[in-house]
Amino acid sequence: MEAFPLGGIISLAVLLPNILGLFFPPTIRLANVPQPSDKRLQIMTVVERIGQVGSLVIPFFYRLSLARAKDAVALAVMIGALILYYTGWVRYIILGRDEALFYRSLLRIPLPMAVMPVIYFLAAAVLLDSVWLLLASIALGAGHLTVSWLHSRRIE
Repeated sequence: MEAFPLGGIISLAVLLPNILGLFFPPTIRLANVPQPSDKRLQIMTVVERIGQVGSLVIPFFYRLSLARAKDAVALAVMIGALILYYTGWVRYIILGRDEALFYRSLLRIPLPMAVMPVIYFLAAAVLLDSVWLLLASIALGAGHLTVSWLHSRRIE
């Protein structure tokens, strides 16, 4: 199959539901979230941001190709992760925009709104054969999962 210079679609697909957050901000905010003075939170937030920037920018420099069997498997994992991620956003909107829903299990998956984007970008690294995206995804995972876990521990 022919390669297309559309790697950026990978980034846009995961960003799309985040636009909902602009139009549908939380009506119920988390209480007792970790404070910025928490050193773990500060460090892991920096790691998370580095991973986010890398994961969102790097795909724009790659071509999508489904030439090998592993590409189809990676794409299937990405689609599954994206469906679960979108499902988390739909749940957030339907159940009253409670910020705690971002941290609650979905289909027994802990922290699904943090886990699914990480799985998505790890699979994208395989699809694009990108070591750089793999490294950015690992940083995203380390930071995003830790920050989300710290926030989830404060939900009352």
